[in-house]
Amino acid sequence: MGGRGACRTTVMLAMGVGALGCATTGRFKDQPIVWNVNDDRSIAEPRERPFDKYALTLDWLFLRRLTRTLELRDDEPAQDTNALDEVPDSNWFTNRIGVRRVAPAEAAIGSSAYGPPQKPLTVVGGKAGGSNPGFMIEDARGSRYLVKFDTKENPEQQTGTSVLVNRIFWALGYFVPNDTVFYFSPGELRVAPDATVADKLNRKRKMKMEDVREVLESAPPRPDGRYRATASQFLEGVPIGGFSAEGVRDDDPNDFVPHEHRRVLRGLRVFAAWVNHSDMKEDNTLDMYIEEGNRKFLRHYFIDFGEAFAGHGAEKGRYEDGYEHSWDWARNGRAFFSFGLWKRPWEDLRDTRWPAVGSFSAEHFDPATWREAYPYWPFFEMTAADAYWGAKLVMRFDRKMLEAIVAEARFSDPEAAAYLVDTLIERRDKIGHAFLEAVTPLDHFTVRPGALCAVDLGVRHGLATFGFVQALDDTGKVRREYAMDKRGRVCLPIPNDDRYRLYRLRVVRGRDEKPPMQVHFKAGSKPRILGIVRVKE
Repeated sequence: MGGRGACRTTVMLAMGVGALGCATTGRFKDQPIVWNVNDDRSIAEPRERPFDKYALTLDWLFLRRLTRTLELRDDEPAQDTNALDEVPDSNWFTNRIGVRRVAPAEAAIGSSAYGPPQKPLTVVGGKAGGSNPGFMIEDARGSRYLVKFDTKENPEQQTGTSVLVNRIFWALGYFVPNDTVFYFSPGELRVAPDATVADKLNRKRKMKMEDVREVLESAPPRPDGRYRATASQFLEGVPIGGFSAEGVRDDDPNDFVPHEHRRVLRGLRVFAAWVNHSDMKEDNTLDMYIEEGNRKFLRHYFIDFGEAFAGHGAEKGRYEDGYEHSWDWARNGRAFFSFGLWKRPWEDLRDTRWPAVGSFSAEHFDPATWREAYPYWPFFEMTAADAYWGAKLVMRFDRKMLEAIVAEARFSDPEAAAYLVDTLIERRDKIGHAFLEAVTPLDHFTVRPGALCAVDLGVRHGLATFGFVQALDDTGKVRREYAMDKRGRVCLPIPNDDRYRLYRLRVVRGRDEKPPMQVHFKAGSKPRILGIVRVKE
């Protein structure tokens, strides 16, 4: 995959190394691979970006759907990748499981080393927005948290889901808050004298203990009288609102890659499909204006994961979550013109016997056709290269890691936890078959004297049991074939000189010939990979 060099540079240079050089000359520049992006230059505090759910609803129902259709958009490569077709570290994403071993215990902690609230607990305000009841608290250390609860119909579901998906997203590389499951008794709460809550007309008034009791009455109490909740610690800095699905912030000079062309948002579709995070929209993201090292800049977070798995469907009474958009023109049209004879994929979906899990299943899961509840435009831009990147990260989650993560949900029934681990593994493997095996899955390239070596991730992850590699000439004809070992490793002989070389390779499994990819490299005294073109757009 190439070493993580000390090179730290700007996004524009990352684009030049990864895409521009290839697009203009067909050759990559011979320089260190960009693994860090300078998007932390000091900027003035941006204005807060309000969330207008009505305008966004109109967009995903009609307006933006129509204009995007009329634009006749072509596949366009992601613009936040380096020469190896990887995503460098930035304030959008930090490589973790993709570049190193993440121990199960580390994944279980994620961003939550600070832990849950410490008692005594003071309610400092009501929760604004969202469907789930809750309130804001301050703990004994002076830290503030947003506290949310399960529904009575599905105890442990949204609290457990929120914590699990939070840790999965952290391991993948995203910025997330400290989210934990914790328990408390009503007697351990007091209301701050200056606490306020909004009424039904969104007018603020003084908050009373009766308001707290009203929230608790909507949540399922435990047999011992305590309540189970998730506590999401307030992030450091100034909240500036969620980030848009398209375009850039015009008041952030560090943000000049259109969001729909960021792989971290396009490949996110693979991760969202895995955990069925169907409630993917702007108000589940948050830009924070932070200060580090005498610099002030924006960091981009994902928040509020409680409606993943089957949480959103349970809350809305929708089995179709993950199968159709809330209003799906294409699939509603198909159902209409078939006069109801077409059986939709979700119609056989049923709840499991665990309320904490709901209807989350691998049985009817198809990664290629998965759909979020509300159209999220970066998902529409996902290319085969973006999907490959997402799938190879998902495939690195093994059983021990998932067991450690799922344990953080503190499900009262261990069988529910075991089922969830099994389901995530089954959905993981379906993602591998759908997106790794759709391309030539050669990765971890290295150059040594006389040999170019790689690993077939399809074989490495058990998605395939065999394969061989064909080297092609520039007309697409086969020059030679090379066998790989049972672990998917293959090495090709190469001239031991310092000439710029481009090898076109593809994996073949029986009659299945994968699309060719390109590997650009130099051997000689300092062997190095110069660039990779995973899929020629």
